Amino acid sequence: MSKVKDAYKEIEGAVGSDYITDKDFMKAAYSRNVDPAFPDRWADMIVRPETTEEVSEIVKVANKYKIKMVPRGGGADLVGGSVTEGGILLDLTRMNRILEINEDDYYCEVECGITWGNLVSVLHTKGYTTGVLGPGSGYAATIGGGLSNATAGFGSTKYGLVPDICLGVEVVLPNPQGTIIRTGSAANKYATPFCRYGVAPDFTGLFMGDVGTMGIKTKAFLRLFPYAPYRAQRNYIFNKNDWQKVFEKGHELRKHVGDAICDLVAYPLLVVLLASGNVDPKFKPPKRPKLKGPVFSIRLEAFDERIMDIYLEQIDKIMTKDEVARPFEFQEVNLEAELSKNWRFTLKYGFNFFHWAISPSPTRISLTTCHKIPISTLPGIASQSGEFYKKHKEEFPPGNVDLLAMILMFLPNGNLVVVGGMHSENIDEEREAAMNIWHKKLRHQVHYGGVHYWLGESISQSIVEAGAYTPEFLQFFKDIKKTVDPNYLLSPNKFHLYSYEYDTSQHIVKDE
Repeated sequence: MSKVKDAYKEIEGAVGSDYITDKDFMKAAYSRNVDPAFPDRWADMIVRPETTEEVSEIVKVANKYKIKMVPRGGGADLVGGSVTEGGILLDLTRMNRILEINEDDYYCEVECGITWGNLVSVLHTKGYTTGVLGPGSGYAATIGGGLSNATAGFGSTKYGLVPDICLGVEVVLPNPQGTIIRTGSAANKYATPFCRYGVAPDFTGLFMGDVGTMGIKTKAFLRLFPYAPYRAQRNYIFNKNDWQKVFEKGHELRKHVGDAICDLVAYPLLVVLLASGNVDPKFKPPKRPKLKGPVFSIRLEAFDERIMDIYLEQIDKIMTKDEVARPFEFQEVNLEAELSKNWRFTLKYGFNFFHWAISPSPTRISLTTCHKIPISTLPGIASQSGEFYKKHKEEFPPGNVDLLAMILMFLPNGNLVVVGGMHSENIDEEREAAMNIWHKKLRHQVHYGGVHYWLGESISQSIVEAGAYTPEFLQFFKDIKKTVDPNYLLSPNKFHLYSYEYDTSQHIVKDE
């Protein structure tokens, strides 16, 4: 009997026959995420554990037979992060319980397979929030995926990235013992998971943004915040297509309005123009609007209606000062759009695969290039992005235009997320060229200091190809991973790291 069959039999004994399969139709169903740029990759078996202890048993078996493992959450991935050719695919979505909502100490404990939609819906009914509404992949994404990819979402302007709300995790190390550990204050067996630092070195950080390479997260301890009852949204359009002014106004808003701003998002002029061009003719305004610059969409929250009124006065004063921008309504381009004064927060506000600014078409490949930059570098990077497109225009798939981003989302501490990418038809004759220019653009972003997240295979490999990591850092990375994963079984291929002896420098690309 082959080692795969032997491993299958032992894992079946741990999780039960209903939660493991090697049937072709099931392997096909798990052979890709929402990333058609990648070929189908079939695991040897799909396993759906229910408890941390079951995950630990699976890891022990994988080490016994030297079979690789890849964890998977909602499968809402565009970068090749949660599929595997051969090996064990761990579907963690059965681990979907809310274990505790501690309203006194402002934290919750959840299993990492729970979706953002499930968690946020329950918390909001109790008057609490995690602050972040979940990643761009929508409410079907899981908490574990958000932590593994260090993602941003609506709410991130105020509350930060998903790891910023994490107080610790329970994780199964991919070693032969299937060791289970907790981080943060939960590492103290007498303490509750109410804080992150002070018990020991902060090992939580090892598993944040690790794209599933350092351990299998089974539980997460997350911050809670009171849910603000008063919410408002206002939009402003700049009178010139000037990213320096966008930086200045964004900086001023953050400085003078501060924590009132839950979301600060900029839509580039070209995106607004493209959106207006796609409006149903019966909803097009009779008069063509004069659109000259990007649009700021500002969402505010407050605990007192009087304070909200003051916030609204402040942002209007800042945005209209020196006639840099004016109030804007999307009804100027679409009569069906809601007026900002009538805006009411609902969960439809959050990202999803059908969000108008990011939705990929079903027959096309989406090649994401989302990354973070310091806000002061925005004007220069906007220029560099345009120059890159001009230089490599012929290499881009047909139908792409010169876009800095679909949206830009401001984050705490002077940085923002450039949410963007490109598209290609999902056909053989375009796919290889699309992948090549995608990696080239990613390397270009790395070279100007962009910091990516949602790394998966494609982006983590592009960072290596750009020569971003020093030899000392890569060796440290290998040393730490070898400590927790001595047989190199968990999430191979990422970062062009195929074994501990493998020389990743051979993949460095000398772009012009």
